[in-house]
Amino acid sequence: MMKIINMKKILSLPGLLLLPFLAQAQQLPYQTQFRQLYAYINPASVSSDYFLYEYNASVNASYRLQWAAQPQTPRTFHLAGEYIHNSSERNDGFNLAGGAMLLRDQVGPLSLTGAYARIASLFAQDPYFGAFSVGFSVGATQYRLLHERIVWETLDDPDIPLDDISTTQPEVGLGFYYFKRLRKGRLRGDNFYAGLSVPQLWAANVEVPSMGNTVPVTRIPHLYLTGGWYHFFNEDSFLEIGLWSKYTKGARPNVHITGRFQPIRRFWVGGGFNPNGLVHLETGFNLPGFISEAGSLKIGYAFDYNISAFDLPFGASHELHMSYLIDTK
Repeated sequence: MMKIINMKKILSLPGLLLLPFLAQAQQLPYQTQFRQLYAYINPASVSSDYFLYEYNASVNASYRLQWAAQPQTPRTFHLAGEYIHNSSERNDGFNLAGGAMLLRDQVGPLSLTGAYARIASLFAQDPYFGAFSVGFSVGATQYRLLHERIVWETLDDPDIPLDDISTTQPEVGLGFYYFKRLRKGRLRGDNFYAGLSVPQLWAANVEVPSMGNTVPVTRIPHLYLTGGWYHFFNEDSFLEIGLWSKYTKGARPNVHITGRFQPIRRFWVGGGFNPNGLVHLETGFNLPGFISEAGSLKIGYAFDYNISAFDLPFGASHELHMSYLIDTK
């Protein structure tokens, strides 16, 4: 159960009541296997599975259990579908990437639920070899406080709300992305990518209704930068280095760096770290030809732990990701 909360004190400090809402509104929930959640970070991005193996359609799902030692641990569920239209055979240069996503994040009595769609235009004759893209996302996010999951200090307090407190806000995101397959030199065949995005473009001052009053919540946009490089040893073996950097006004940039080694097509291992003390290890499997000769099943698992001497002992985090990929051409 949650720590006992004094409702009168919370009402006298409305910012404290919705502090977790403020934190979630500023930044989407954290993921360490961020390469698999490309559209979640940048609406203009293109799946690495496309420029690696030409899988242009996918269904992706992930589940993250954060700080497993805590009774009210954050839990995040993500479901998405993606499709890339490649018109290189018609030579008209009309290439699009699009998809839809559902997101659910629960932290004790606090929750975020969102539904989004995105579309990106890829400026290239054949995007398999590289493209510059611009993308937009639109949707809505609901922030909710579940009153029945809070333990009150005084059960007969007349100020205890009888209903959940919630608000729904529209979301618009903007992103830019560039990727390229090198065709000359010692790095011939390697891929690199870079992206810049603002997933929640609008700054907003939201008034949340609460027992006849309103509580102000300020949402601050975040700027995301992603980048990576794939170095191939052969058709099925590569080394990848990637990063995800986050910045907002008034805070120091936050950077997560990852590495992944795939010695054979069916298996990879990797890890990463964040300068704030977070480290992670991961492993995963590819099953090409699963169900269909043109399809593949991907399963990845990541284990996170904070080794900072100054951090609270929240415990480990676990993240599971699954994708079904297919080449529709």
